[in-house]
Amino acid sequence: MPIGLLLVGTLAVGTKHVPLSALRVVQQAGDTPPIPTDARRDPLGTPPPAPAGVGGYRFMAHLPGRPDVPVAYDPCRPIHVVVSNASAPPGADRLVREAIREVSRATGLVFIIDGATDELPSNKRPVQDRRYGDRWSPVLVAWTTPAQDPRLRGRVAGIGGSAAGNGGGTGGPRFLTGAVSLDVPAISKILARPDGHQQARAIVMHELGHLVGLAHVPDPRELMYPKNSGQVTFGDGDLRGLHELGLGRCYFDT
Repeated sequence: MPIGLLLVGTLAVGTKHVPLSALRVVQQAGDTPPIPTDARRDPLGTPPPAPAGVGGYRFMAHLPGRPDVPVAYDPCRPIHVVVSNASAPPGADRLVREAIREVSRATGLVFIIDGATDELPSNKRPVQDRRYGDRWSPVLVAWTTPAQDPRLRGRVAGIGGSAAGNGGGTGGPRFLTGAVSLDVPAISKILARPDGHQQARAIVMHELGHLVGLAHVPDPRELMYPKNSGQVTFGDGDLRGLHELGLGRCYFDT
């Protein structure tokens, strides 16, 4: 069975930096699914021109021997999303939709929110879960707690990342699916602040940045800085990285 690597980034709230990323092995549970019916021969969208500026960016993974070419999602397929929202705070749906809109705008990638799920977050999430039919598992956005997802213990507001693999085909590595876990107690406290909605949305955007392939950077002017620095929008470095991640290859092998 094909094996994928799950690359995970985190956001710390008001404390020291957290590790850049962690690698987990995720085993595919089943045969390679067919090419989805909503896949197209050309990209579904294109990123806007990359902005000027001095901010930098880093990728979670790159193609073998090509440090300048990131592993990315296939732009010819929509990224399907399910939301585990049983514990979600008020306004959670708006936060997720607004954050997804910002990432989609910066990358040109198309996201489709399929609806709610009862799936719980796991660091061994399969890239193919039969509850979702004969397809790669959709991206999971989970409103959860440190008790349910121990990776949120400490002053970590969220984690996010994607599973990279060749999908059983021959076209090279790409992201197949991913997950974001959001700490409901921590984000609920943030939402109680006067500027809480913007701050909470920034956390979701940061984790979605990890999901599509951005890693942490050491610049507090960028949203991908690993510590909450008050930044609530993507910086110019973030946007240049997201531009590159929207230019991934289309695959027709699986």
